[in-house]
Amino acid sequence: MQLGLDMTDDQPVDAAVLNAIARVTGGNFRLLQRLFAPIERIVTINNLPAVVTTDVVTLARERLVVGAS
Repeated sequence: MQLGLDMTDDQPVDAAVLNAIARVTGGNFRLLQRLFAPIERIVTINNLPAVVTTDVVTLARERLVVGAS
């Protein structure tokens, strides 16, 4: 499964970022894939470093549409 983010083994992984992603997705792989698209877009548009932060996850979650309102 391709999630859309390129990660290498030498990049540090912040436990807070992993927890934020787990909270947003609730373990749903389809939602995980949908969350990574806005994360990648936010990082690219804002020319941010490749390391994802909790702020980026929060912004991506706000732009994610889940279910009917």
